[in-house]
Amino acid sequence: MINMEKKYEKPKLTHYFIILCIIAYALQLFLKYYYGEDFFNSVLIEYGFSLQNILIGRIWVFLTSIFLHATPEHLVMNLIALYFFGKVVEQELGRKKFLLAFFASALIANLFIVVSTLLGYSSMTTPTVGASAAIFGLMGISMITKPLEFIFYPYLIPIPLVLVALIYTLFNVASFLLVLTGQISSNISYVSHVGGLVSGLLLGFREERSKKGFIIILFILFLLLTTPFIILIINTLENFNYINIILNIFR
Repeated sequence: MINMEKKYEKPKLTHYFIILCIIAYALQLFLKYYYGEDFFNSVLIEYGFSLQNILIGRIWVFLTSIFLHATPEHLVMNLIALYFFGKVVEQELGRKKFLLAFFASALIANLFIVVSTLLGYSSMTTPTVGASAAIFGLMGISMITKPLEFIFYPYLIPIPLVLVALIYTLFNVASFLLVLTGQISSNISYVSHVGGLVSGLLLGFREERSKKGFIIILFILFLLLTTPFIILIINTLENFNYINIILNIFR
């Protein structure tokens, strides 16, 4: 008999990237302990991605910004997401395509930051650090290639990957629009998340080339187009005094 079951490789690169992020943050903490908070922040400024760094020739920030993190919470949340989404992409598509998805998504996310800065929506000097943009790329490609894969993220119950990805997509697009309109302030680079996600979706569609992938792309576009109207409706409803309305009904 021939075993037709697909053999998956161990997701070694995913594990290596997780270890690299941990080592980088341990080094950050070491420098912070010996040289203080100001030096810690200077490392983020010099090695994080920003348009200013690119203009003064710090090209290395395209790479170094991926593996630096600002806080322990930032690191842990990214590593958990990297483990689940990275494992799916690496096992399904192989290591070469995993590397392509990871770094291409980070690169395109940085280009989104540059455009956002040129349009005046992002600061020229504020650095962006973290692997989240690359992770959003992995999420985008995995939601097309393995949408029904069950993962234990973000809670300890099995959830279809496509559902997790759609929730994250809606949340980040909504937050991005709220930041753009000045309704909330945040130190999270939502524009890079959106850039990474777009990159991942395009790579996933290129890989899958199926009706399933096309439908998912259309649904994501639907979310992108309808989210502003959903936010507008929610903001409008928030202006109503629900207690007075209920009291008036029962008078």
